[in-house]
Amino acid sequence: MILPPKIPLFEVLRNLPQMASQPIDVFTGYIEKYGRNFILKIGASRLTHFTVDAELIRHVLQRNNRNYEKSEIQTTQLARFLGKGLLTNSGKDWLKQRRLIQPGFHRQRLETLTQEMQGVINQQCEKLNAAATGGQAISLHEFTRGAVFRIIVRAIFTDGFTEEESRELNEAIDAIQHYVIYPVRMPFLRAPLRWLGKEAKYQAISQEIHQKVLQRIQERRKGLPKDDLLQMLLDSRYEDNGEPMNDEQIADEIKILFAAGHETSANALAWTIWLLLRHPPELDKVRSELAAAAASGPIDFAGVRRLPYTTQVIEESMRLYPPAWITDRVALADDHAAGFDIARGTVVGIFFQGLHRSPEYWQNPDQFLPQRMSPEAKKERHPFAFLPFGGGPRLCIGNHFAMLEMLLVLASVLGKYDFELPPNADAIGNRANITLGMDRELLVKVKHRVGSQG
Repeated sequence: MILPPKIPLFEVLRNLPQMASQPIDVFTGYIEKYGRNFILKIGASRLTHFTVDAELIRHVLQRNNRNYEKSEIQTTQLARFLGKGLLTNSGKDWLKQRRLIQPGFHRQRLETLTQEMQGVINQQCEKLNAAATGGQAISLHEFTRGAVFRIIVRAIFTDGFTEEESRELNEAIDAIQHYVIYPVRMPFLRAPLRWLGKEAKYQAISQEIHQKVLQRIQERRKGLPKDDLLQMLLDSRYEDNGEPMNDEQIADEIKILFAAGHETSANALAWTIWLLLRHPPELDKVRSELAAAAASGPIDFAGVRRLPYTTQVIEESMRLYPPAWITDRVALADDHAAGFDIARGTVVGIFFQGLHRSPEYWQNPDQFLPQRMSPEAKKERHPFAFLPFGGGPRLCIGNHFAMLEMLLVLASVLGKYDFELPPNADAIGNRANITLGMDRELLVKVKHRVGSQG
């Protein structure tokens, strides 16, 4: 068989401590030493073929996607805490659910939700007003996370959660995501964590979330219909038998939307604002574009189309700091791709962070250059060199929703407020959990922009 280099066991064991805290640095080091494809195997664990090869990735995610399913890590381990929804489902069940839920993210639905999104953003900006008036600093990620989470709560439940309920739900989902990464990344910890009662603790938190969502579903069934994603899920029918989803399945899908849809966009927004504040010329270009767009009409569902450069800025931010920094697939049958043999049962680890910074596809890959996301530049690159929302049939169902909310947030925030970074802002690093966040809290001072109406 033709296989890529295998990382020696002694090197794998030596890097285990760092793998727990900084896996991106470890994988990047392996790529620099062994190339864009390498094999990683620890003891009796499954053999994993890691790759930043765009052609191999296209083969796995698109051209021969039927031969590759999500691994046990995603379909079993994550599902134990997040439920069996689109993110954690596979095979025919996934396809069935995807077809059922897809209409909830079509253009007409997003246009309807734009007003709800903007209402939440306006409420969140009240916190910026208070900080600016009081000369206070805010946590950048706390702000973006709060805004995005409340947007998705409002999009699903227009009759909504209270502020306190939203905060508690947000904290509970965060706690689960921060815990679950450890047994996923280091499988040998699963048994000790179970013995120590940690697994039961977080499964109890998950069940509490499930019950709260289930209660909302049951309340809606007894009340008046609304124009939101929950109603769409309630009204949907499977095409094969005409039956609706049961309440348990709807609750699982909603939990997945919460978990997958808020931390990803919140991190992307925080990184984008941080990058713009560190690159004043690019920030000036964004603000000029926002001003010109606002002069032509409201920046709403149609108005965000007048923000091509701001869109490029978001995309370049997600290239440097992809919210989903890694994923995997398992080969269902023997295969051959990009010059390598892939045996049945092999896990293919797709390292998006490494792909997005590969000098093979990007000049000056560590630099923030939004112009590389222009339509002309995209045509010249490999189509699978940039995958902020994945690729192939399992392309993120909420990609347009996410881009819309991020553009609306940036339009409101950057148009009305100035932010001042602390002296240590350049030292911010990444924290690779399920999503890619900052490794520390970033406090920024807020001021009203001259001439704006905060």
